[in-house]
Amino acid sequence: MRSLWREILLETLLGYVTWSLWHGLPPMIYYFPLQTLELTGLEGAGIAFLSPIFLTITPFWKLVNKKWVLTLLRIITVGSIASLQAPNAPLRLVVLALGVSSSLIVQAVTWWTGSGLQRYLRIWGFILGQFLLVVLRIWYTSLNPIWSYPLSNRVILTLSTIATLDRISTDGDCYKPEEKRTREAAKGMARRPHWLLAGAAFGSLVFLTHWIFGEVSLVSRWAVSGHPHPGPDPNPFGGAVLLGLVSGLMLPTCSWFPGSSLIWWVTGAASAAGLLYLPTWAAAVSGCVLALFTASMWPQVLGHLISSGSRPGKTMTIAMIFYVLDIFFCAWCTAFKFVPGGVYARERSDVLLGTVMLIIGLNMLFGPKKSLDCLLQTKNSPKVLFRKSEKYMKLFLWLLVGVGLLGLGLRHKTYERKLDKRAPTTEVSAAIWPFRFGYDNEGWSSLERSAQLLNETGADFITILESDASKPYIGNNDLTMWLGERLGFYTDFGPSTRDHTWGIMVLSRYPIVKSEHHLLPSPEGEIAPAITLTVNIWDKLVDFVVTHFGNHEDDLDRKLQAIAISKLLKSSSNQVIFLGYITSAPGSRDYRQLIKHGNVKDIDSTDQDRWCEYIMYRGLIRLGYARISHAELSDSEIQMAKFRIPDDPINYRDNQKVVTDHREIPEKIHFNPRFGSYKEGHNYENNHHFHMSTPKYFL
Repeated sequence: MRSLWREILLETLLGYVTWSLWHGLPPMIYYFPLQTLELTGLEGAGIAFLSPIFLTITPFWKLVNKKWVLTLLRIITVGSIASLQAPNAPLRLVVLALGVSSSLIVQAVTWWTGSGLQRYLRIWGFILGQFLLVVLRIWYTSLNPIWSYPLSNRVILTLSTIATLDRISTDGDCYKPEEKRTREAAKGMARRPHWLLAGAAFGSLVFLTHWIFGEVSLVSRWAVSGHPHPGPDPNPFGGAVLLGLVSGLMLPTCSWFPGSSLIWWVTGAASAAGLLYLPTWAAAVSGCVLALFTASMWPQVLGHLISSGSRPGKTMTIAMIFYVLDIFFCAWCTAFKFVPGGVYARERSDVLLGTVMLIIGLNMLFGPKKSLDCLLQTKNSPKVLFRKSEKYMKLFLWLLVGVGLLGLGLRHKTYERKLDKRAPTTEVSAAIWPFRFGYDNEGWSSLERSAQLLNETGADFITILESDASKPYIGNNDLTMWLGERLGFYTDFGPSTRDHTWGIMVLSRYPIVKSEHHLLPSPEGEIAPAITLTVNIWDKLVDFVVTHFGNHEDDLDRKLQAIAISKLLKSSSNQVIFLGYITSAPGSRDYRQLIKHGNVKDIDSTDQDRWCEYIMYRGLIRLGYARISHAELSDSEIQMAKFRIPDDPINYRDNQKVVTDHREIPEKIHFNPRFGSYKEGHNYENNHHFHMSTPKYFL
């Protein structure tokens, strides 16, 4: 056997590629219905996960065990990393789907053939690949570098190609007959009817890891609440989640660990319930315990998987069926309004999490009790090599943890330095933008371009709608953390990921004194979120109310939501800014409800060509109003307004005169000329420009 360190590093890299492909396909599938707000048929690309079904056909199983076929499948798998370079989203989806299907067949062949030590290292490489994934995401501020940047994509493609070529050169060893003892053990295991449970448990565990621990900040987003007690911040609390995962993976090596006991499963189930139902820190601590439980299950579940028989077709197919069903059900829980049968899945994450934990528990209690290394040890793979491999993998694992914690620490220190320390001012600018989860209209990541655009607006307070990308079918990305750290803004995010909304992100140059997250009445349609905040702008407190109403078709929902928001506006302080997406025309019932009963004014009541985005205010002096075209970065424009905070919120005069010539206005009030000048009508060019008869200034 060649250098164990070399083997561990190569298998870990290939394990990371496998996890990345599995994480990468669901967001690409989700992109297409996101554009149409209905199923498109391309969701069928999820069938790529079911490629192991072909392994149930004896001639196909023999075919993929030939070296040249396995070589071809390995090349397709690593080549699919280049899908990021595809010229369009449909082609990228096809290439990515081919990579996923090939990776699963390669995984089945290499896990079920070869020497015991080879299989042991491959399986552990898959586990360590998950840890490499979360550590890389720490350094890339929640993003997976393989899908986020062309340069990192090419670097990982190059390294993975080298690793794949190395594996191809050793694949010939995989087809030598296994030791008689191993074959007989596999046959003995196959007589037990546990292949169905082993497959279901593996698929469920993969989904649970992807859903909640695909990125270390996710637990914080499940537990988040309003300021001043929002719960643990993703950084540095993500370090506790990382330590929980690695500690859980170490537990099965302890002789005292009751890994197959009912009490350990009850502990895991209770922690899952705590994460789902408890508030803030209690939920976060529950999430750390669940991290311990989830990671501790990996060696056991994988041991049950490979001992389920000498032919992996049935077991792996069942595993992927459960994984795909879990992913789709997770999407149905929030997107219930746009999918068939959605009414039955509406907000039922409790059913999903409970089912996943039940399946893992049944496998824990009724599966075989032997450890993974015991199942794979043969006479040709002496115990000393297994022990040496285990030692090296532990060292490598702790090295990854150290690198991850270092990344969190450096990021936190940098973020603290970047928090804006602006000169005292009485002016404040606010912006609203529906974000579409960080994907542009062509299906590519828009984060870098969005950060540049938002920075150029110069807005002091930004609310970004459709921003909860922490779901597995959107990418497991914490966009709030990414933009907050990149731009140097204070942040708020809510409501919690577990509340089944599309999320609201708040970015503020000034400290957020308090905030409250709201779920608006939504009896028929998608769950509508809102956040009320108080921001300290140089010792002057200004309230903000931000919201995202449901769809126009759900008339009752919009009526109730408008009533709820008007009450929040009315109960706010004398100085308040409203930034909302209310899916109603100017002058409509819901618009009048906000204006009249919320006691606010429209930033520009003469602008009749609006539909969703509105800016309203009370107790402030309006200075300017602008609309900036989206240039395919999203499906919606950015709206901005500038205000002056009066010294006396009772006795002041608002500006009434409308001016479109910026030369008549003091320069410090100007909007950024980078977006051009006053423009009537839509801007159909592919650039960010003022449009719709803006910018306007008020005197």
